[in-house]
Amino acid sequence: MENGSLGGRANASRRTALARILACALGATGGATAPATAQTATPHLVHLPPATDLAADAAASRRDRIPIFLFLDRHDCSYCEQALARYVVPMSKEPPWRDRAIYRQVEIDQPLPLVAFDGSATTHRALAARYRVSLTPTVVVVDGAGETVGGPVIGLLTADFYAAYLEQAIDSGMARLRRGT
Repeated sequence: MENGSLGGRANASRRTALARILACALGATGGATAPATAQTATPHLVHLPPATDLAADAAASRRDRIPIFLFLDRHDCSYCEQALARYVVPMSKEPPWRDRAIYRQVEIDQPLPLVAFDGSATTHRALAARYRVSLTPTVVVVDGAGETVGGPVIGLLTADFYAAYLEQAIDSGMARLRRGT
């Protein structure tokens, strides 16, 4: 009887984890979840500065020859919260990483207004579509023109190596910007 009960709890735990993953994926791709509104959006407890004016960020990126680190997330993604709290926000505040990129957060499930790299009006949701991001968390490192300067970091991946993946993405972006390619 106890073995069945423990197995039931393990299966329930797996089902809960799978449901969370599916909820993030479905919501990000326009699936069966309800769209977030200002009334239903739940902000993360920790966050990066939101992307509001990428044209200004692009000018700073070109001037300082550093990439722009875009953290794309959803308001209800628990993996995004973990990535922000454990890795991304601390990295953005600590030397040497705070000076090696411009860190911005993009809410892919929100139509928040945004000035695009070229100065035109757009939204967080449209920016995510530009980079074909549907799963969260996703990190995209770009140059001052908004062009990717390395492969994306999709998902939380292996927690033991996540910080290294982020560092590699920033280093790759910096190397490309410094080479001028």
